[in-house]
Amino acid sequence: MHPLKRTLPLLSAVALAAAGFAAQADDRRHDRDRPMACADLTQLDLPHTRIVSATEMAAAPFPFPDPAPTCASPIASPNLPAFCRVIGVIEPQITFEVWLPTKGAWNGKFQAFGNHGFAGTIDYADLGPELVKGYAIASTDAGHAGADPLPWMQNRQQIIDYGYRGVHEMTVKSKEIVKAYYGKKAKYSYFNGCSTGGKEGLMEAQRYPDDYDGIVSGHPNFDQIGNRTQYVWNSQVSFGANPPAPLAGAKLTLINNAVTAACDARDGVVDGVIDDPRGCPWKPSSLLCTAGQNPATCLTQIEVTALEKIYAGPTDSRGRQIYPGMVKGSERGWAGTSAGPNVPGTADQFFKYMVFNDLNWNYRTFSFDSDYRYAVRNFGHLINAVDPDLSEFKKKGGKLLHYHSYRSTTHTAPKSIEYYEEVNSVMNRGKDDDFRKTQDFYRLFMAPGGSGNKGPEKFDPLPYLERWVEQGVAPTRIIASNITAGVVDRTRPLCPWPQVSVYKGSGSIDAAENFACKDTRDDDDDHHHHGHGHGHDHHNHGHGHDRD
Repeated sequence: MHPLKRTLPLLSAVALAAAGFAAQADDRRHDRDRPMACADLTQLDLPHTRIVSATEMAAAPFPFPDPAPTCASPIASPNLPAFCRVIGVIEPQITFEVWLPTKGAWNGKFQAFGNHGFAGTIDYADLGPELVKGYAIASTDAGHAGADPLPWMQNRQQIIDYGYRGVHEMTVKSKEIVKAYYGKKAKYSYFNGCSTGGKEGLMEAQRYPDDYDGIVSGHPNFDQIGNRTQYVWNSQVSFGANPPAPLAGAKLTLINNAVTAACDARDGVVDGVIDDPRGCPWKPSSLLCTAGQNPATCLTQIEVTALEKIYAGPTDSRGRQIYPGMVKGSERGWAGTSAGPNVPGTADQFFKYMVFNDLNWNYRTFSFDSDYRYAVRNFGHLINAVDPDLSEFKKKGGKLLHYHSYRSTTHTAPKSIEYYEEVNSVMNRGKDDDFRKTQDFYRLFMAPGGSGNKGPEKFDPLPYLERWVEQGVAPTRIIASNITAGVVDRTRPLCPWPQVSVYKGSGSIDAAENFACKDTRDDDDDHHHHGHGHGHDHHNHGHGHDRD
């Protein structure tokens, strides 16, 4: 027999076997792409992850506690649609949930929601509104359960998970669950968060530029060490004064009234709102008591000094600024930060349990030199999201929508402007006055307002971000509302920094159409300072409450 003929049956068998293996591989690929039933998701094999439960939830009234959303837009109806609720744990103990709309109700997109404070919980109130809109929505406790700072603040892995790893791991695993349930990947992925969640969004852009197509970062507390150092500073200079000068209650109302009277009209319209308080020239010494004056109508010299230091913000012994001060016009919201006798809880827990691990730590002895430097050196790389190099995020095509209200008192707004200008400097190699390259992928919107006034700041940022990501239409103005007793009583455009909202000169000052976005930095020296100067100077906001 010819040698070639003897090899033909063998070759045929090999070919058949190869074809069989290929068919099995095709079947496996097909199985991977075939939508899974909700209950079967518990069998999903994800690295270092255990799916605890996967439950079909019937349409029903909102079944979870805390129905008031903190960052998300309000739920139009208290009812949730039917969905598949998946609960998982990523090693060592990052709990996360993914809520999956029924296959016919899914909008094809994935969204993750950020945390508040020190995390430790999943904010169901933030998930509900987004589920109603059709998103596959996820969130995490960031690696520890509950509000107790012990023992997680002494556990380095849990600090890392809180600082950056928890959200990233939730993102990767949630996307796999979405793909398994629907049989295909989400078309677009978005991150949405405010406060600590805003920091998490910036951290994602900085560390994991592949995770999201678009990120909303609202009122971000991204320099967490500087922010909590500011809390210590405010407590030291007010209640720590000798004698103590607690600034609270009627004193804050007195100060706020004086600031508003002096600076309200600077933005071209008298409306009870200081649009950009950084240039407000009002001086605390103007309220200094004179001989025989009613002390309820003025400030003592010790109170004046404390107020000046709170506006200035914390500095080290050489006068170098650590963090921007509280802004003028926000005084009515200071009660928790300047009244004493104790430092706000988040700062107390942070330094006592995480940084120094000293149950006897006392804010009065904190050094703004050695103690601050120690905190940054040992924890800054774990929890702060301050890296201004976003070149990888831009290269991947990501879009970042960042907003901050001047009303914020838990993390003061000028810090966001400082960061945006730092990013712009890095992206443009030091050419600070040209924001166009930065605005191609990253836009900052500053909302006017202070405590107790009608500064419009409520809006849903996601539709603006989606148009940018999906259609290439960058937001040129965001319409924000003020709502009193459930009624919209003022709208204004929020403008991409460094533009500001300017009254056109006619029509209602409560209607957005009567305002235009303009770059006024070159109008006069003061506005020029507004554009480039760094600000050395629980509220409702874009969609809820600003929490540390």
